Amino acid sequence: MGQTTSKTGPTLAEKRYKVEKPPIKRRSNTSNGKEAESKGSKDTSPKFECPMIIQPNSAETKDVAVIPTKTNNGSKHFLSRRERILLEHSWKKTRKTGSEHVGSKIFLMVLTAQPDIKAIFGLEKIPQGRLKYDPRFRQHATVFTRTFDYVIKNIDYPEKLENHFEALGRRHVIMQGRGFDPLYWETFAECMTQAAVEWEANRQRPTLGAWRTLVTTIIIYMRRGFDEENMKRRVNSFQTTKTPRRLSYNTSCTPRHSLTPSPS
Repeated sequence: MGQTTSKTGPTLAEKRYKVEKPPIKRRSNTSNGKEAESKGSKDTSPKFECPMIIQPNSAETKDVAVIPTKTNNGSKHFLSRRERILLEHSWKKTRKTGSEHVGSKIFLMVLTAQPDIKAIFGLEKIPQGRLKYDPRFRQHATVFTRTFDYVIKNIDYPEKLENHFEALGRRHVIMQGRGFDPLYWETFAECMTQAAVEWEANRQRPTLGAWRTLVTTIIIYMRRGFDEENMKRRVNSFQTTKTPRRLSYNTSCTPRHSLTPSPS
């Protein structure tokens, strides 16, 4: 009886991304004990046909593990090499719709989720439908876009990003008088992630995970700078109130108040 082989069905990855299986190499024993490959077998790598999948080059394909990599100075990066590549491709994709569109979309989502934030930017009297036409709104939306331009440009330098956003967090301390609450950063993080879900059409889960990691790390840096500056100001304020006032002494020869009665 001839030997029969069972034919396995396509895997989930093959169904979803249309990955072609490389030809199976059939080996047969030769007379001298060596194995020879059958004719027609080729060692080809799988081809990805899904248009939404980013196709890195051969050097980038090797680094697929989502683990922190080391930077030039030896410290660990909070993103893997592959995640950084995915973010760069994702951000370039969003910029094709216009430099202001991305920032406007995120800023509008933030103000819709937390209407109280409008007062911080002086937009509390602007109707919701007119927000994106207001010059102040467009100015702050541009700040959002430029901020992420800076992030992607320096994505390989985590220390630089850490210093930048810690300093930004410190500057937010003075905004508490205008109603700023650090919890608003959580709203921003959720809106930024939701915006990424929309422009990625929810098809790139590794990319969405990378965006969430990036935004979460940025919020951690800003909150750290905010808390440190707040603590510093409280300590300085406490020391100022506890410092005893120095008594002033009159060192001149002329008394301040003459004890001799004035002539009548």
